Amino acid sequence: MVEGRGAGVNGILLVGRLLLAGCFLPGAVGRLSNISGFAASLTLKGIPYADVAATLILLAEVFGPLALIFGLAPRLSAAALIAALAVTTATLHRFWDYGGLTRQAEQAVFLSHLGVLAGLLFYCLTGPGAWSWQAWWRGFGGAAKPAKKKRPSRPRTPKPRPVPARAAMDDDLADAA
Repeated sequence: MVEGRGAGVNGILLVGRLLLAGCFLPGAVGRLSNISGFAASLTLKGIPYADVAATLILLAEVFGPLALIFGLAPRLSAAALIAALAVTTATLHRFWDYGGLTRQAEQAVFLSHLGVLAGLLFYCLTGPGAWSWQAWWRGFGGAAKPAKKKRPSRPRTPKPRPVPARAAMDDDLADAA
């Protein structure tokens, strides 16, 4: 998808990946220093198996941005970050449960998370661009290796079908009569 793109588009895709990674890494470092507190906050919000959920979210928020920076596994890393973002946004930023200034602050965070979610969806669709580990792995030219040509299949001639055994028996009985 990125073979024909120029340097400007690939530069924009790189900057977008770096900005998306910047949205996750500071929070992940803070949660990494206090994972038990994060698990406790998920437990208070009613998440079952909060310690497992906290560990999975933390793994996604640490390794997902690193995959974004280098352009590794774009769909997998975007899917992991989308899942982690959906869980944390839906459980920790329920602005409709609050009132006043707290509601406004939680609503602002909720809406900003929706914007990051939109960025991840665009990344999932467009891919990392030519300035990524994935493109380097395929080759610096950005062109994918040509597929092997398949031989055209031979046209098959239909095989004659055997006559059903019952029809032959009916003819023999008709001759006997």
